[in-house]
Amino acid sequence: MSHWNHRVIRRYDKKTDTAVFQVHEVFYDDNNKIDGWSECPVEPMGETLSELKKELEYFMKALEEPILEEKLEAGKQNLVEIKISDR
Repeated sequence: MSHWNHRVIRRYDKKTDTAVFQVHEVFYDDNNKIDGWSECPVEPMGETLSELKKELEYFMKALEEPILEEKLEAGKQNLVEIKISDR
């Protein structure tokens, strides 16, 4: 069954000439392989404080997962896990 979660993606920001970390929605296929991701980062929100709190918990969980980065492989953009030394 396909699903999604929040993940941290490191991207290069051309405006500031630096790498930045952002939270995105990442989508998986039935084999748990990354099938796509949101183009823009997401921000926490909720219709109630309780929903906002739960959303922030999902964001915090994303920090526990391996960091991802967009890489061009065989002419296609993919997300790959990267090692970060400042964890």
